[in-house]
Amino acid sequence: MTIAIFLGSLIGAMALGIPIAYALLACGVALMWHLDIFDAQILAQNLLNGADSFPLLAVPFFMLAGEIMNVGGLSKRIVDFALALVGHIKGGLGYVAILAAILLSALSGSAVADESPRLSWRPVGLSQAAILAV
Repeated sequence: MTIAIFLGSLIGAMALGIPIAYALLACGVALMWHLDIFDAQILAQNLLNGADSFPLLAVPFFMLAGEIMNVGGLSKRIVDFALALVGHIKGGLGYVAILAAILLSALSGSAVADESPRLSWRPVGLSQAAILAV
């Protein structure tokens, strides 16, 4: 019966057009009501503890930084610079995307973001080329 309450309230809330985060909240309230353990204080505490996360805080700030770069014209200048460097090469659009990603990740200040595009830029070695040729 608990699974039926869970799925029924979740699907019902989503059918009404409620966003998934709030549908899950309504689902939790329905389950707490069904199991006779409803307490508004527990609900508020779990809601605030779920949003109190340092990695989740980085997402809106990263989007803000991207929007500031877009409004200021920095992202367009980076893409234009990458286009001037490698845009004339055959298949240059892919090179432009990789080079722009490298430059943008270098501006972000994150070591992981700085290293990830370079891994896709790595040329194929002789041993790998021999494997690919077979």
